[in-house]
Amino acid sequence: MKKVFIAVLAMFMVVGGVAFAKKAADPVPSVQEKFDSNKINRQLGYQLIDGGKKIVFVFDPSLNGIASPDQVFVTGSFNGWTKSKSSVWECEKVKKNLWTLECDAEEVKIPGNSGFPEFKFNVIAFEKYTETVCGKELHRERKVTKETNAVSRIPGFQMGGNNLILFPGDDPAVVVENLKVANKVLKKKSFDLNNEADRMRLTNIRVVPGTSKLYRGYHPFEKSRGQFNTENVRMELIPEIMEQRGILSIITLCGDDGNGKKVPAYVHGIRMMGNHGIFNTQYNTVYYKSNTSDFGNLIRDIVVFINSHPGPYYVHCRLGTDRTGVVSGILAALCGASWEEIAADYQKSNEMGIKEFRDYRLLQFSFERILNKPMDEVKDLQAEMSAYFIKKGYLTAEQISTMQKNLK
Repeated sequence: MKKVFIAVLAMFMVVGGVAFAKKAADPVPSVQEKFDSNKINRQLGYQLIDGGKKIVFVFDPSLNGIASPDQVFVTGSFNGWTKSKSSVWECEKVKKNLWTLECDAEEVKIPGNSGFPEFKFNVIAFEKYTETVCGKELHRERKVTKETNAVSRIPGFQMGGNNLILFPGDDPAVVVENLKVANKVLKKKSFDLNNEADRMRLTNIRVVPGTSKLYRGYHPFEKSRGQFNTENVRMELIPEIMEQRGILSIITLCGDDGNGKKVPAYVHGIRMMGNHGIFNTQYNTVYYKSNTSDFGNLIRDIVVFINSHPGPYYVHCRLGTDRTGVVSGILAALCGASWEEIAADYQKSNEMGIKEFRDYRLLQFSFERILNKPMDEVKDLQAEMSAYFIKKGYLTAEQISTMQKNLK
């Protein structure tokens, strides 16, 4: 069943408003035996070689509007978007208008929000400028650091200004369809506030799969997208929905930022009762370090909180997408939800229409780091996820059983 799901999800299904291509197109650029620069790989910023086992990053200063680069570095989802000038990710100048870096393809197979590896170039360049000193204009030169955006016009290889790396079998049409969702901004008039489904979609609130007493959603009082006319009504609706659902305990994953802020009365009441669990985790931790003690201890602390506080529960971060998406996904798995249900629920956050997009492959990467195997090889998600947290000493079988009862 799981093998069928992965294939179907990638090729035929529409999940969370995202259409997936029906047929895989030929990869662009084609895989070269040895690197040979051309118009396509200069645009895309990379070239696969050696049967796809290696990747060559390709930086053309002229395409990026940079006249005199001194150093060029690759920064992306695979190195934590590091801004440090690490020699490991430094490109070498091979021609006047060409800088390259070759590495193993496996090193970069770490997805960004698009579900594919993403990258940019950080460039240290000489920039000419004019300065007036004692009434005289002096022409000088200084070093500046610039982060380039994707320049490719080839459909399916860029999102949010980032270059995307697609491998053989990946279909650019998937990205093209996802971009339609990623670029969509929904206005208040797009939602019927008298319609329950629209209210839940606007606030990103919904029941976590496998549970009946755990809700996930947007921050209950902290604005994140004030530039959109949906934000004020979103802030009004969230505490209202929480009260309607009888939420008694709140799990915050982005630290406590309630000091000095206008906290809704209903949320304030929960806080005053001591039923507010405050945790502070990061994007990189939940996605890329999910198999570390930092994440394991986070899940332990959340389960302990659930087991010692009344439900129903409301788990959130800022958007209710990344930290909330992974944590609620783990709790859903421990409660018996299938991977199909968890992946579909994860992508529903894309329906808010706030120019944010997350592909299920990013969540899948987090799960696979924990389970140390591809999802299509997982036979019993609940059993294997439970076994991981028990074997690592983060949780006991009794704690998991108690949590399951509290959430169901």
